[in-house]
Amino acid sequence: MFNCSVFLNKAINEVMRQTYSNIELIIVDDQSTDDSFLIANKFVSDTCKVIQQKNAGAAVARNTGLKFASGTYIQFLDADDYISADKIEKQVEALADRINVIAVCNYASFINDGEIKGLKSVDQSSFIYSSNNPSDFLINLLGANGKESNFIQTNCWLIPRAIIDKSGPWRNYRCPDDDGEFFSRVILSSEKIIYVPDILNFYRRQNNDYKLSSNSSKKYVQNTLLSIDLKFKYLKSIHSSSKLNMAFAKQYFDFAVYNYPSNILFSKIAFRKYKQLNQKVVLPLLGGKCVEMFIKIFGWRFVRLLKYYL
Repeated sequence: MFNCSVFLNKAINEVMRQTYSNIELIIVDDQSTDDSFLIANKFVSDTCKVIQQKNAGAAVARNTGLKFASGTYIQFLDADDYISADKIEKQVEALADRINVIAVCNYASFINDGEIKGLKSVDQSSFIYSSNNPSDFLINLLGANGKESNFIQTNCWLIPRAIIDKSGPWRNYRCPDDDGEFFSRVILSSEKIIYVPDILNFYRRQNNDYKLSSNSSKKYVQNTLLSIDLKFKYLKSIHSSSKLNMAFAKQYFDFAVYNYPSNILFSKIAFRKYKQLNQKVVLPLLGGKCVEMFIKIFGWRFVRLLKYYL
């Protein structure tokens, strides 16, 4: 958690009401400047620990939590998100003590808590499903069709601790794709992915000044590109196919487009990597019909320049 006091009581209570009772709750405060730490401490018990660390970001906070975790399974949860009351129970049942298998579920995004009642996920069957082939699952998720890349939000997973110990901890950097890099290793360290229906991860989308998505620093953007490089490296070491090249052509191309012209050097590096893969992918959606018309006439670089300077 970081500066989540407005959500914290509900978030903790939602964990406490899980139908699976054998849970330890480890709350890691990333040096919040509001009263989050004080609120969390009210819940301290034999099954709830609160740890405060020097501000280092979400990845380091999750590693801190892992150091104190003693459970067979790990459920990550951001302090402003919620999960279905039976989420952990149903995923534990699906795993049935198999330590080399991971469980996943759908997610539904929201902004305000009032939206949650009756909220359903959009169709995610094209990238969230059961699979006996983790590398194919990951390649498909990352954009094997060249049209779109998808993501599975962190809280959707339930992971045997043994797999995390095998795949390694979170990479110690601030990056919007730290979960993509981490879960690529987790997925590839598993033997099977089990999709569990009828449960949900409720994922809050919001625009706050401290959100990583608003950070455009050089190091932050560099780490994002590094994340793509690492995922490609992991998959290339065990898999070789046109689908793999297509997926990462899409990854590099999207990065190049979204970082032009704000981070033009990294955009050029990513575009060069895209060209080296010799795959043609679909341009990400940059706007409505008017924008698409300008792209057809002047190209995507002109539109990105226009939007950037205006």
